[in-house]
Amino acid sequence: MQITWNGTGSAWSTYYGNSSALLEESGHRLVMDCGYTVPGRLRQMGIGVQNIDAIFVSHLHGDHIYGLEEIGFRAKFSEGCRVNLIVPEPLVQGLWQNTLSGTMREPEHRCNLRDYFDVHPIREGEVLQQGPWSLQIHTVDHVPHAKCYGLKATANGKSVAFTADTKAGVAPFFYEGTQCVFHDCSFLPYFKETVHTHFQELLDYTPEQRAKTWLVHYDDETHQRLASVEWRTIVEESGMRITESFIPIII
Repeated sequence: MQITWNGTGSAWSTYYGNSSALLEESGHRLVMDCGYTVPGRLRQMGIGVQNIDAIFVSHLHGDHIYGLEEIGFRAKFSEGCRVNLIVPEPLVQGLWQNTLSGTMREPEHRCNLRDYFDVHPIREGEVLQQGPWSLQIHTVDHVPHAKCYGLKATANGKSVAFTADTKAGVAPFFYEGTQCVFHDCSFLPYFKETVHTHFQELLDYTPEQRAKTWLVHYDDETHQRLASVEWRTIVEESGMRITESFIPIII
């Protein structure tokens, strides 16, 4: 299985772009989240809508879903196809009614999310088969009153997990049986009301967990921090790794 992130940034990152990964296995492609920077950055990788088999949506914040408008329009009106959209069941209605319908509804007739995508609801505790992947979701603690789900994808005996946006202390689900875990991580000054995991909190994870952990969803200031040998040493000594855009990771 190959994982290539087209963006690794937090919600308003201009340097890193929205956090989103492309999974490839046996000729199939699955995109993890689709914020507003994602379609363009996928094109930089030579990936158009006709090359995407499925997109998973973790939650309904703009940096994870606003790119779906472009994907849906390009698929329907330019390519004559529909991309599979994998959405946690509790999010399906809100994804259309509260977000995409505002710009994607066609005035001349009633339409819905399924006019643009082949929608596959996924339920917690169940396994959804999509191409070569067995997919499972698990609730994570992000913001009050807004459901968010991490994902575990397994294919050919290899498993990778994505925590999506979360506070620290994710369920053992993400580390059980996985080769790597892509974990939400902020390097900004810590404050107790944060809705993202802070690097200092990840240091409380076990050495075995940290050895599997790749860090994503960080702010633009991380670019300057990477120039510091001292800062890079702190990250390396933690056992965790910084995820870099456009560089494939093979597990």
